[in-house]
Amino acid sequence: MLDDRKSREKMLQDARFKINDGARGVERMYAITDASHGYFKRRILELARGKRVLEFGCGNGANALALCPAAKAVSGIDISEVAVQIGTEKAKEAGISNVDFFAMDAENLQFPDDSFDMICGVGILHHLDLQRAYSELARTVGPGGHAIFIEPLGYNPFINLFRRLTPAIRTPDEHPFLEHDLKLARTFFHKVDLRFYYLTTLMVAPFARSSVGRYAVNLGNSIDKALFALIPPLRKYAWFVVIEMSDPIKHKA
Repeated sequence: MLDDRKSREKMLQDARFKINDGARGVERMYAITDASHGYFKRRILELARGKRVLEFGCGNGANALALCPAAKAVSGIDISEVAVQIGTEKAKEAGISNVDFFAMDAENLQFPDDSFDMICGVGILHHLDLQRAYSELARTVGPGGHAIFIEPLGYNPFINLFRRLTPAIRTPDEHPFLEHDLKLARTFFHKVDLRFYYLTTLMVAPFARSSVGRYAVNLGNSIDKALFALIPPLRKYAWFVVIEMSDPIKHKA
């Protein structure tokens, strides 16, 4: 039985996937995010080779299916049964046999301890109760395994304005990451690596898909990388962070 928070999330995600297979309808803003997503996809492919993999918030299954040629076995979970059905159908159409999709609560995983070598997800943890989600990650990631996610941060005033102007694409329960959310990860994993993306780059989002815009995005990414290295306090004002956690701490029940 889902509580009110999870029911709201399920309703939003079911509606999204019924209408347009999960497209957000705000592509212009997200057009600058190739750098973070490119790194994320390269990294999860590297970590997936010959391994047991789980994707949190698998949506239509695109990331999970992309990992299947490299991974030993892939599972995908989503709160939306509609999304799970789409992923299952895509796997069947593609003849992929080493993947399974499940409608499941990420805060209460129905998998045994140490089931996976790598767990990944895009924009999913900030929908969850982090104490429970981190706990389940640490429980189900085996020794030597990794958990890697892309998540939004909650400090940039321009992004917070964007969120206020687009309430239809999210529930009121979402909570972009704050510093204490990042620190909390260290109580469940011995090693936490962070990569921050998009600060000055945000200024070119409206015309990012033009030829000049692509150049400006690349320049902005270079500037942001330098700024985040030289002035660490600016990192909190990034739009996205890639969080890679490893060496899980096995808390006793």
